[in-house]
Formats: sequence, structure tokens, C-alpha cells
Amino acid sequence: MGKASWAPYVKKLLWVIGLIILASICFHFDNQIQQKANEQFNFIPVIWTKLFISLMFGLYLSLILVKRWSISINSSLLWCVAVPCLLLSISFPVLVTLEAAGHLPDVISSSPVIMELQKIFSTNILGVTAGLTMIISFFGNQKNCDDNI
Repeated sequence: MGKASWAPYVKKLLWVIGLIILASICFHFDNQIQQKANEQFNFIPVIWTKLFISLMFGLYLSLILVKRWSISINSSLLWCVAVPCLLLSISFPVLVTLEAAGHLPDVISSSPVIMELQKIFSTNILGVTAGLTMIISFFGNQKNCDDNI
């Protein structure tokens, strides 16, 4: 067996090690932000941190799925999945920030839509999906399997 036969295994093993490092860094960063938020009674940075971390995990997960690193945009994946997920994932932190600053009308802040956005945001799935599909939509368009999803 030559070097080339071990290359895919080494790449995937390095990816797992990178995932563990990323998870560790994000865990420590999240703990620091949580501690500052508890001291200052300002939880807006916690909400933005959760968004940032979920996007980072989505971007990192996409690294193992991209086969060819040449830009070939899959517009249906970009516009129908990545952009809506990104907009939905960022909407709750923006609304909370505007509400804390007093720039959000009462009609919007008392809306049940805000509560539903909070439920969805708490799962972090939209941020992960946005990061994952963003990279795949830029680099994952292959001629033979354009409409896999």
C-alpha cells in the first residue's frame, strides 16, 4: 500500500481532530460569554454567540462534504435553502437586539412570531443548516447531480 491509499483516512481523521478542537474552543468561548452575561445582566451577546457558533459548526461540517473546491454555484440550493436559513437564523438575534435598544414596536415585540422564532433559534439547527448549505451551494454543484435534494 502506498501513501495515496492512506490519504483519505488521514484527511478524515484530521477533520475529526479539527472538529474536537472547534468544539472545545466554542465551548470555552460560550462559557466566557455566559459568565460575562451573568455578571452584567446582558444576554444579547449570548444570543449572538449561539448564532456564531452554529454557523461555524455548519461551515466546518461542510468541509467534509465538498468533493471539488472549484466554484460552481448551485443557485437553487443557495436561494431556496441557504439564504432563507441564514435570514431566519439571524432574525431572532436582530429582533432581540432591537427590542433591548427600544427600537422595536410593541406590536412586533409581543407577537407570537417572536416566540416561535425563539423556539426555532434555540435548536441552532437553522444556523448549522445555513453554514452547511452556504458552502455546499458555492462548491458542491456537479453536472450529473444538480438536483440531489
